[in-house]
Amino acid sequence: MRSSPVVTTMLLTAGMCLLAAGCAEKDQRLVTQDQTADRAQARIRELEDQLAQCQGDLGACKEDALRLQSEIDRLRDQLATGQDASPGWTAFPGGAMTSIEGTVLFDSGKRDLRPAGRRTLQSVADTIKSKYPDHEIFVFGHTDNEPIKYSKWEDNYELSCQRALTVVRNLRKLGVKNLMAACGWGESRPTAPNDSAASRQANRRVEIYALAPKTAAAQ
Repeated sequence: MRSSPVVTTMLLTAGMCLLAAGCAEKDQRLVTQDQTADRAQARIRELEDQLAQCQGDLGACKEDALRLQSEIDRLRDQLATGQDASPGWTAFPGGAMTSIEGTVLFDSGKRDLRPAGRRTLQSVADTIKSKYPDHEIFVFGHTDNEPIKYSKWEDNYELSCQRALTVVRNLRKLGVKNLMAACGWGESRPTAPNDSAASRQANRRVEIYALAPKTAAAQ
């Protein structure tokens, strides 16, 4: 049985409508997918920008941290090596020292401080308390090579030790609370050849060392 032209036309029209509807739906899906992709790409770019900023900030923070650590290390080294030594003190790696002529502190063959020696030790004590409060203090007495004749000491070693001990005790009285040690080298470490009155006078001295704890422990 043949379909009438009218029916055929209706069927064709319906098919074309269904096809058009399907194409429109597909196009809508494509549009939606494109919009989703665009939004995703935009979000990716946004996140990448944020990441780059964070990385830049992190790099700046690392640079600041390195700079600050470098400054801390420099200041610690300065304290340890005594680079900021006070007048009358000589800096060296791990601390500083001062040398005081023996005649400033003591009369010949004596261990008792002279008035000028007390004033000198006051200056030393002030420096230790202000510049080296955490350092360990080592006091070394030195003499010339003239043998003991008229004093009660057995030899120059005993005299140099007693003078070093006198200095330590007086520094303690002047408020120095650092760990301190007293030692006598006697005549064994001259700075001059002991062949004249001037050179012997130079050898009669007291040396005071301020050593950072880690340096003192290594001695």
